[in-house]
Amino acid sequence: MNVVQQMQLKNAVERVLHVPGNYTEAIKHTGQVLEMALVLDYHISEPELRMLSTEIVDLLKRHSEVFRNVRLNVIKWVDDTCICKEVSSMAHVRMGQIFGDYVQGSSRKSFLELARQLKLFYARSKLILVLTDGSFYPGEPEKVREQMHPFLHRKLLILQNGKVCIGTEWMREILT
Repeated sequence: MNVVQQMQLKNAVERVLHVPGNYTEAIKHTGQVLEMALVLDYHISEPELRMLSTEIVDLLKRHSEVFRNVRLNVIKWVDDTCICKEVSSMAHVRMGQIFGDYVQGSSRKSFLELARQLKLFYARSKLILVLTDGSFYPGEPEKVREQMHPFLHRKLLILQNGKVCIGTEWMREILT
């Protein structure tokens, strides 16, 4: 990531965390642990995914003390039939230990299925980062909107080919 992309990511993270009802300054000072999710699109090559995820973890840790103590949910998005979930740590991401079972994704996948999984299992996450190369199809727009509302679109950051997009903006761009 270049410097501009890093700044865009930092600003987007701040916008997501400071949405009313999300992770506010008052909660931050009580010592609660930030819960977040990191979605890894397995259509990205393993070396590139390792490098990008490490870079993002380092950037977040340098950016704010909020990221010193995180409950990190890692979602490995291989295809619609294989979305693997595990709780990990940012240190394991940095060291590449989460990629021990890496299998290159080969079939097209639907964002609708990912959104459904995120809504079901990650409602408590205050920030959801999706690292993708864009090799998915959105799915039926109305059903995607249904899965993204009432909260998911505000917590979601899509990092696709160097571009950072908040879920609300992404929905407008992709689903129109």
